[in-house]
Amino acid sequence: MRLDKEEFYDMLERRIHDDFPKYELSRQEVAKSNNTMKCGLVVRDPDNEVAPSLRIDDYWKDYLEADDYEAAEERIYNRVRESITQAYLDSDKLGIAKKALDAMANWREHIQCSLVLLDGNDRFLSDKPYKQFLDMAKIFYLEVDNLVEDHVSRITINNEHMASLGCTLDELDAAAMANTLKRNPAEVASMSKVLSDMLGIPEEQFETEFGTQELPMYVVTNRTKCDGAAVILYHDVLDKVCDALHTDEFYLLPSSRHEVICVPANLGKDVDALRRMVHEVNMTQVPPEDLLSESVYYYERGQELQICGAEPELEEEPEEAFVPVM
Repeated sequence: MRLDKEEFYDMLERRIHDDFPKYELSRQEVAKSNNTMKCGLVVRDPDNEVAPSLRIDDYWKDYLEADDYEAAEERIYNRVRESITQAYLDSDKLGIAKKALDAMANWREHIQCSLVLLDGNDRFLSDKPYKQFLDMAKIFYLEVDNLVEDHVSRITINNEHMASLGCTLDELDAAAMANTLKRNPAEVASMSKVLSDMLGIPEEQFETEFGTQELPMYVVTNRTKCDGAAVILYHDVLDKVCDALHTDEFYLLPSSRHEVICVPANLGKDVDALRRMVHEVNMTQVPPEDLLSESVYYYERGQELQICGAEPELEEEPEEAFVPVM
C-alpha cells in the first residue's frame, strides 16, 4: 500500500530515530527561487558543528515513481542511512564541517553567482543581497566542494552571512564574478551538437540521419550545466556568440536558470512568436524553481543586452541593495 506524503516523511524520521537515537531531527521549509518551497530534513549531531539537510522532497518524488512501494521504502531508506553514516560516522575523513567553515572564512575564494527571476520572487530574495540585471537578480553563494551526495553543497548568501563577512555588496559582486568565470567558464554549442550529444551519436551522423544542416541556434551555458544562464554576465561571451552565429545581432531566449538559447536576429524577427515559445517551454518543460524569465532579449555586438518589446520599465536597483540584519 502506498504511503501518503506525511506518512512517508514520518516513516523516514522513525527509522532514522531507531538507527541514530542521539541525533535530533527537524523539518525545514526552504524558499527556493521563484518562491517555490522545498522540504529538507535536518539531521543534527549535538557534537558536530554542521548538520546535513536531507532532500526529502526528492526522496518523495522517487517514491511516487516506483512500481513496488515497499521495495522503494527500503531502497530509499538505505540511501538515507548511508548518507547520514558518511556524513557523521566518517566525518573526520570527509571534513564536512571544516569545508563549510573554511569556505565562510575564505569567502573571496569560494563565492560565486547565479541569476534568478526578479519579479514575483520577493519571498526568496527578501533576506538576500542581490544586484538587479535587467528583469533578473544576481544572487551569491559559497561553493563547498566534494560534499557527500544528497547533502547541500552550496550556501546561498543571506543578509546575516553578509553582515558576518564584513564586506560591501560591490566587493561580494567583484569576487563572485571573478570566481564564477574562473570555475565555470562559458560553453557555446550549436543546437545540433547538443541534440547529438543527448542521443549519443556524432554530430555529423545526427545531421545525416535527420536530414538537416547545422541549426542556426546555439545553446549557451557553463562547464557544469548548473546555473549556466549566468554566463551572459561574463565579459565578451555575447560577442563570442556573435562570432559563432556569424552575425552582429541575435535574440537570446532564456531556456532556464541553467542555459540560454541564441538565435540570429534575421531568423527571429517575430519577437511575439519567440516570447510565446519561451512561455510555452516555461509552462511545460521547466521546473518552477528553475524558471528564469518570460522575456526575449536582444544583443548587438559591442552594446548592452536589452529586453525586447514593450516591457514595463523596471526601476533601477540602488547601488547598495543590502541592509545588514542586526
